Amino acid sequence: MATLPSGEAMAIYNYFKSLPGSEHIGKPVSIEALIGMCREYNPSRILEMGGGVGAISYTLLKHSQAFLDIYEDNDFCIGELRKNLKEFEGRFQIIETYRMLPPAKSYDIVVIDGGTGAQKDGGYPLAAQLFLMYLDSVRSVYIEGYRGLQRNLVFHTLQKKYACSFVVYKEIFFEGKKWAGGLKITCRKTNSQAGRWLMFIFWEAVVWLRKQYFRLRALYGKMMR
Repeated sequence: MATLPSGEAMAIYNYFKSLPGSEHIGKPVSIEALIGMCREYNPSRILEMGGGVGAISYTLLKHSQAFLDIYEDNDFCIGELRKNLKEFEGRFQIIETYRMLPPAKSYDIVVIDGGTGAQKDGGYPLAAQLFLMYLDSVRSVYIEGYRGLQRNLVFHTLQKKYACSFVVYKEIFFEGKKWAGGLKITCRKTNSQAGRWLMFIFWEAVVWLRKQYFRLRALYGKMMR
């Protein structure tokens, strides 16, 4: 799925882009996707891994009535989050360490836009996997950007409880800038192990074929030069 973000998504992005510490904020593609997910799920509780300075947190709070649990362990970002989300006071809490499990057991939406353990990303590599294993119920997961390690861990963790379907939000190029996309995973809890594995194998095959397509297209492009 590749569409230009709406005016609302651009307004949120441009506002946060003007603030201190905005180098790694969520891109308009993801902001637009999450606005749509809030409309689709009408969530009551959302978990976000990697609040940063609050672009995605603000989006989730503005476009839903949900309570938001935000993981963020960077002191600067924690201060900016409190400042930038002040109008939503009472509807969110900041968890300042990834060494603590989520405060709820069920979430409508889980957003992963940090917590990889990489420099300036906070957390540790297995955080997303362990959190999802701990939760009893998740309706949807959104992974901002590519985040290959987290995608792989999330796929294999969700497969143990859910039949999953995927929507890829493609990166777009706009006015000379590249905006990363993201991945939406819809989770349907099922006791059928065969059903879970069939869905998992199907989407693994789709991912593999997509990689081969782009690899062959790049090779063909080189040959035609």
